[in-house]
Amino acid sequence: MSLYTVADGLLGTHVTWEDVLEEMQKALDTTATFGDDKTATNISDMKGFMSKIALVEPKWVGASENEELPEKFVVKISSQLPFIEMTKLMDFSSGDEFWDDAKLKGMGEVTRLLHNREVATYKILMREKHPKIPFTKVYASKPFDDENKLKAYLISEYYPNIHHIGMHESIPAEDLIPVIHAIAAFSAIGMKLSEEETKYARGADFLDIVFGQFMDEKSIERMNVLLKASFPEEYLEKVEEMLKIYKDYYFQPQMIKNFKNTCQFFGYKPVLTHSDLWSSNFLCTRDGEKVTLKAIIDFQTVSITTPAQDVGRLFASCLSTKDRREKADFLLEEYYNTFVNELDGMDVPYTFQQLKDSYQVYFPLMTTMVLPGIAPMLQHSNVTEEYKDSMKQVALDKMIGLLEDVITTHESNIKNFPKYFEF
Repeated sequence: MSLYTVADGLLGTHVTWEDVLEEMQKALDTTATFGDDKTATNISDMKGFMSKIALVEPKWVGASENEELPEKFVVKISSQLPFIEMTKLMDFSSGDEFWDDAKLKGMGEVTRLLHNREVATYKILMREKHPKIPFTKVYASKPFDDENKLKAYLISEYYPNIHHIGMHESIPAEDLIPVIHAIAAFSAIGMKLSEEETKYARGADFLDIVFGQFMDEKSIERMNVLLKASFPEEYLEKVEEMLKIYKDYYFQPQMIKNFKNTCQFFGYKPVLTHSDLWSSNFLCTRDGEKVTLKAIIDFQTVSITTPAQDVGRLFASCLSTKDRREKADFLLEEYYNTFVNELDGMDVPYTFQQLKDSYQVYFPLMTTMVLPGIAPMLQHSNVTEEYKDSMKQVALDKMIGLLEDVITTHESNIKNFPKYFEF
């Protein structure tokens, strides 16, 4: 049995109703049980690729009058199934040969590593209860260990009326400020923790995982094909220019090492980061154009690295072209000032200029995590065809902005930081 085989538990995983009931009874100090009409609905659609996410309605039976038990809750179950499904759906791989035994085994170890990082991070968040960091209440969690290699999960509070923001959409810069404050405060918490407390976040980081597991030569070539197919003919020359930049610089193994050594290059210490900040990892409500953050989720890739990992991924994925070009410096300053204030007199590990420079060199790389998925994810999203048609131009405008900014930012980086791009 493995994390990539379909089982008879919730949503095809190894986690059973009995497992969830036992955890919830302990967490809520109750003897109530789930009713026969209990349900588990898959809400994973385009919201994460390393977990199955079940919305559970337990229909409690046997609760006492004074017990207040949740009518709904969420079970996030670590699994390899969603990523395999996603790559096939988006045609990133050439069929089943992409998932050979060695790759599946390696991905299994990564899945376990990431889940345990998230469990460890939630323990810190629940202990600190920082007012600037909204996160979901966790009822129970189960990590992987030597004895348990198949069943690991987080059981958390359910947030109703959440609006899923697609990759093709953008969040207004002003509405992104609470996210900026939250990730800056999270990074500052890391500065106050001991090395032992942050040990779990060291070792393999986001770039190790992405390029070590998912960005092999075949995947990169398929990504290039998808990008060319996603743009109108008049943009193909720029697409080719961008792809040449990626081939000559960003996908070189030595260049990935340079990115991992960004802190050393610019002369500052690495910090605690979320490392996977994009719209699917925010729980938000939406009223017209107004987006309100309710919680940041998915702390699986928490790492000790450059803050450019957070701001670069965030700006590439969530800002409109106009806001990114006009307000990136403002948001970086908001991040930096929040970080410094949260340190409350502690030594600041980097300057504002070092943050800006790090963001500039990271932005083109972070765009590779965003741009190839915008059109395919809109195409395969669980929405009406009418909505897809109405959003095609919105998606294209965002893609064109990222395309143009990768080229101009890279040209600027080569001029301003030539030694960074030596390999």
